Amino acid sequence: MLAEQTIAPDHPVFAGHFPAHPVVPGALLLDWACHLLGTGQSLALREARFPRSCGPGSRLVLRAEPGKEPPSSARRFAITTEDAGTEVAAVTGTLGPLSAAAGA
Repeated sequence: MLAEQTIAPDHPVFAGHFPAHPVVPGALLLDWACHLLGTGQSLALREARFPRSCGPGSRLVLRAEPGKEPPSSARRFAITTEDAGTEVAAVTGTLGPLSAAAGA
């Protein structure tokens, strides 16, 4: 899967994260990926790394692939910046229904 998104320079997250040196928070990157990977799904994280930061106007690319180990719903995805191909997030987790994540 391949998806792209540009983080608008006027996105409200930058008002508090961080005004003098705006950075896209990891939670925003994870939220974007979860929405793209499946509506009504949760992502149980096994590992999440954020090796580099990105800021306003960054054009991001999401690549997802099946995990290399069970369960079959395991996924690995990486988010890179389009211009430099710099990895800003690498995540491994399992997709599942929201109710399972909530413990219901």
